[in-house]
Amino acid sequence: MATPAFFNEFTLKLPKPAAYVADALADRGIVAGVRASRLYPHQSELRNHLIVAATETNTDTDIETYGRALAEVLA
Repeated sequence: MATPAFFNEFTLKLPKPAAYVADALADRGIVAGVRASRLYPHQSELRNHLIVAATETNTDTDIETYGRALAEVLA
């Protein structure tokens, strides 16, 4: 039987360190995603990469809120 569940994961290359962005979003009550450098600690070129995901449980409002908060943190 098919299920309506889905999972979309992608990586954002940020103009600021992902650790800073994740902390700033956490201060706003938002789980930012996973810092790529956490998974690959010896690859310094990934320090600005953030792996994010969306599932069927994320509403349009959730995604819009994330996008607005991310834009503010990166401004």
